[in-house]
Amino acid sequence: MIEKVIASVMAFCGISAFAKDAEGKSILTEDQKQKLADKYGDKFVAAFQQDVKAYESNGKHADGKEVKEAAIINAAEQNKNAKELQEARDKISALEQSNREKDQKIASLEQEECPDGGQQLAGGKKGDMNKKFKADMNLAHNQYIAAAMKGASYGGNSTIETGELQTEFGRYVSSDKYEIFTSLVGTTESLEYMTTMITDKFEVRASQAAITSVLQSFVPAWTPKGKTTFTPLTIKQYPMKINVSIIPSDIIDQVLGYYYDENLTPEDMPIVKYIINVLVKPLLDEERETAFAIGEYKEPTKGADGKYQANEANQVCEGYVTQLRKIKAGGNKEGVTFLLEGTALGEGNTLLDNVDKAVDEVKAKYKKKKLFVHADPDLITRYSRAYRNKYPNTKNQDGDKVTIDFTNFTFAPLEGMRGTGAFFITPKENFRHIMSRDPKNMNLRMSTVDYEAKVYGEWREGVGFWIAEAIFAYLPPAAQAQSQGL
Repeated sequence: MIEKVIASVMAFCGISAFAKDAEGKSILTEDQKQKLADKYGDKFVAAFQQDVKAYESNGKHADGKEVKEAAIINAAEQNKNAKELQEARDKISALEQSNREKDQKIASLEQEECPDGGQQLAGGKKGDMNKKFKADMNLAHNQYIAAAMKGASYGGNSTIETGELQTEFGRYVSSDKYEIFTSLVGTTESLEYMTTMITDKFEVRASQAAITSVLQSFVPAWTPKGKTTFTPLTIKQYPMKINVSIIPSDIIDQVLGYYYDENLTPEDMPIVKYIINVLVKPLLDEERETAFAIGEYKEPTKGADGKYQANEANQVCEGYVTQLRKIKAGGNKEGVTFLLEGTALGEGNTLLDNVDKAVDEVKAKYKKKKLFVHADPDLITRYSRAYRNKYPNTKNQDGDKVTIDFTNFTFAPLEGMRGTGAFFITPKENFRHIMSRDPKNMNLRMSTVDYEAKVYGEWREGVGFWIAEAIFAYLPPAAQAQSQGL
C-alpha cells in the first residue's frame, strides 16, 4: 500500500526519484513540500515523510523496484478509471439527448388533432404530474355536492351541466395524465405473474437462442456443440378502447353515497375522478383479466347500417389460454409440453395423484426453480379440499399459498382462468405482457351531447409466451372442456 502512495506522490510532483540527504535517504525538497501542502495539507506532508523514513529503514528504497511497479499499477488504474468515467459521461449525454427527443415527440403529439371527436387533452407541462388536482368549486355540480355533503340546500340549478363536467374532466386528466392512464390499465391479477415489455412494435418474438451444452473434452479444433432448442412465439399487441356513456344527473345520488361512506369531499374527489375510479376502473380490470386469459380476437365488423358493432370484451385480444388451445389444436408444431394428454384430472385422491404426475413431466432443468402453477381458481379449491380430506391433521403453514409437495411449485389462482379447468407452469420471464409506450395511443377524454357524457380511452397491449419449450400446460380433454362450455 505504501508503495502506491509513494508512487502517487512522485507522479504528482513530476519526478522519477527523490532528492537524497547526506545519509542517502530520500527527502522532499522545499518546493515539493509546498506543492503537497497546498494540495493535501501540512499534516499529510509530515505523515508522508515519516512513512518514507520508516519504509527505507527496512532496507527498501523509495524509488526502488517495488515503487516503480506500483507506479505502473497506478497508471493502469487511472487509465481504467478515466475510461469508465468517459463511458459514464457518454451514457449520461446519450440519455439526456434521448429525453430531449422524447419530450419533443410528446410535445408534437400533443398538438395533433384527435380523429374521432371528443376533446383533445394536452399532456400537461413537464413537472406538473405530481401537482394535486383541485376541484373548481365555482362549477355548479361541485357546489351542489358540497352543499349536500354539509346538509345544506343549494339555491342554484341542481342540473349537472355536462359542458362544465367536460371542462373539469379535461383539467383533471391533463394534470395527471400518465398516472391516471396507468391506473386504468395498470397491473391486474395475472399481470403480477408476467414480465411486462414496453414496445411500439405490434408483434414481438424472442431472438436469442438457448444453449443446451458447452462442456466437452479438449481437441485441437473448433467443435461447437451447443444447439438452439427453442421455438420463439409471436406475441401480438392489440388496439383496445373504452367507450363509456354516462348521464351525470343519474349518478348524483351514487356520488353522494360514496362520499359519505368514504368520508371524502368534492375537493378530494371531484365527480370526474369518481367516474374514472369507481364506475370505469373496476369493470375494466375485470374484463381485461378475462380477455387476457380466454379472449379470442375478433375483427370488428360493420352492421347493416354501415356502422361498426362493438365486440365483446373477450374478443379484443388472444388470451394466453386461447393461445395454448390453438397450439394444441394445430398439432403442437411449436413444441409446448402438454401434460397428462387426454386425461381428466378427476376428484379427490385421483386429482392429487394426477397433479403429482403432471408436475413430474416438467423438464428437469425447471424443477429446481421456484415457479408458479397458474391455474383455474376452482381447480385449486378442489385440490386444496382433496388434500385436506386426505391429510386432515396437516396444517397449512403457508396461509393462502397452496404448494405441491416435494416440488418448488406453488399454485397461483388467476381469475380469468376460472371455469377452464386448466393450468400451466412457466417462468415469469417466459410469460409476457406487452404494451405501447407511445403517448399518442394513451388518450383519455370526454365529449358531451345534451345531458350525456361520453368517456373515450385508447391504448394497445397483449399477452403471450416467449418460448414454447418453457411452457408446461394442462388442458382438460375436449369432451370435458365442451361440457364446461369452453
